[in-house]
Amino acid sequence: MTVKLPVRPENLVSGMDSNSATPLPPPKKSLFDVIPLPLVMFLAKPYLAGRTPTETLAKAKELFQDKKYTGTLDILGEDAASVEDCERYVTTYMSLIDEVTAGQLVTSNSREKLTISFKPSMFSTLAPAHGKASEKALEAAFDRINKIVDYAYQRGVDMTLEAEDHRWTNFHLESYFALYKAGYTNLGTVIQSRLFRTEKDIPRFEEGMRVRMVIGIYQEPPAIAHTEKPIMKELAVRYSRELAHQGVYVELASHDINCVNNFVNKVVLPLKLKSSQFEFQFLLGVPRANLQNGLIDGSYFSELSQKLTAEDDVKHALNLAQTGAIVRMYLPYGADKVSGPYCRRRLKNNPNMIAYGIKNVFGLQ
Repeated sequence: MTVKLPVRPENLVSGMDSNSATPLPPPKKSLFDVIPLPLVMFLAKPYLAGRTPTETLAKAKELFQDKKYTGTLDILGEDAASVEDCERYVTTYMSLIDEVTAGQLVTSNSREKLTISFKPSMFSTLAPAHGKASEKALEAAFDRINKIVDYAYQRGVDMTLEAEDHRWTNFHLESYFALYKAGYTNLGTVIQSRLFRTEKDIPRFEEGMRVRMVIGIYQEPPAIAHTEKPIMKELAVRYSRELAHQGVYVELASHDINCVNNFVNKVVLPLKLKSSQFEFQFLLGVPRANLQNGLIDGSYFSELSQKLTAEDDVKHALNLAQTGAIVRMYLPYGADKVSGPYCRRRLKNNPNMIAYGIKNVFGLQ
């Protein structure tokens, strides 16, 4: 397998987003800022797949064998502090790619295979900003990301370049488009419905590309982002429809059952999407087993067909009931010192995750 050498994008910093340097609002203080790290890790334990790649791969195989859930593995860590940190992340991800290659799930459906997710800030010593120092750091980050994606491409492993806060949006999208158009079709990316700019980004995606649709977890300035979650969820469905219409493989990442229902009713059924054209993604530990199992075994679509009135919708729902849909779990892992900040942010953004963890203990939905 060979690809042509990608050309570095010229607009890694500015590009389409005139607000790329908009300051982030000061984070709101909460109980999770002061409680000790061991307690944070205890509360967040249901959402972590392990501390090592070996533990995480074992968890992924267990989920697939027992429940037919596939997964995407993510090494926790962000905001590299030095060139040495950046290079260490490159080596660590290449090692993970080797482990996934050796321990890949046994399935005839290529879409069900394990994938790997990674964040752009792990490979740059500076956040995007106007100035030669930042631009030089981002060029080096692009080269590191290219190296990882190429390594995965040569081994048949799919990767997803994730979204972070709005400062990174232009960098991660420009890097994605440059790499994909150079031939790295193993690479997908993430779009956040909360950002105003997303409406202009959607038309850039083409048939064959792969996008994880999220509302986004980062608290953004109201000048550049929606602040009401109902609006974000509505837009996630609308943008998903636009992407699917363009031939993009859509990965809806949402724990909101209404959002999942709207995606099926407003995207999958009207566009007559086959189960090979979309999937559902969930964070490990959030109790949605009934929904997830119904999507996989097709009973969700069978029950839905009984509520539909249009003949072609009923027929399509019954077809999906025969095939089921792919459910992919987000499997973050890492030692406490690197996974701690991720866990704090998750718990701060959604304190309900504590209740989710309790429900998991007692097997409740």
